Amino acid sequence: MTQHTPPDNTDEAPRRRAGDSQAAAETAGQDAPLLEIGILTIGKPTLAMALSSLLLQEERRIRIHLVDTAPKPIIDRTEVQSVLRLAADRQITCSYEHLHDEQRGFSLGRLALLETLKGPNICFMDDDVVMPSRAVTGMLAYLGDHPQYGWLSPFCKNAGTVRTALAGRPHYSPGGVFHQDRMVRNILLEYYETTVDVLDKQKARNKVWEIAFLTELFPLLGRETHVQMSNVIYPLDYHERPNWDLLQEDLVRQSRRKAEELVAKYSKVMSTQL
Repeated sequence: MTQHTPPDNTDEAPRRRAGDSQAAAETAGQDAPLLEIGILTIGKPTLAMALSSLLLQEERRIRIHLVDTAPKPIIDRTEVQSVLRLAADRQITCSYEHLHDEQRGFSLGRLALLETLKGPNICFMDDDVVMPSRAVTGMLAYLGDHPQYGWLSPFCKNAGTVRTALAGRPHYSPGGVFHQDRMVRNILLEYYETTVDVLDKQKARNKVWEIAFLTELFPLLGRETHVQMSNVIYPLDYHERPNWDLLQEDLVRQSRRKAEELVAKYSKVMSTQL
């Protein structure tokens, strides 16, 4: 995992602005972010639009971290540099790192996001989903009224999960927010470090599916979950082919078993530390 540090010259000003956005936010005296947003990207051309929709939210007390698993760093693209300038102008912290792994790019990318995002309210956003300008405001209003929540998901219109084993069930989706306390953080760090997701290229028995795992995890911890139907977000990849692996009920069962295993483990471990 490598942090991308651009050279210090005039031609690389857009890149410097990406790193300077954090300093700008601190100079402006912003409060700690109410929401930390992690975007895992494989270099889709929709990334700039997805990121712009976040940077143009009415609520600016957010932090964004990008983990790029594309073979070539997407920060070299003109449209991405332009969006990072927008982050600086909006005084929103937007950090970036490049990580390329052929086998477990998805799981290790999520792990890298989680290692950086340590606050209580975490949102995992896809690089092909856009949000209306009041979407974050709507989610934060719900969180304020439900401080003991587990996860909250906006309604993702035309989401790919309609063709999966979770179809018809309320479930966590990209753009959803989950509450990260010590227990959840320990569980998720181990989960992403040790499992092979269905979106990873590595071959493995008993693969898991992150969406199913997060959907099941929080009810097992006794936390409230909710799909906010009035808060609609939109995926942009209308031509993406369905992943037939996600139709397998076994994948959901395996993900639930992993959630049960980690909840049991960390409930015991953390009770001995009290």
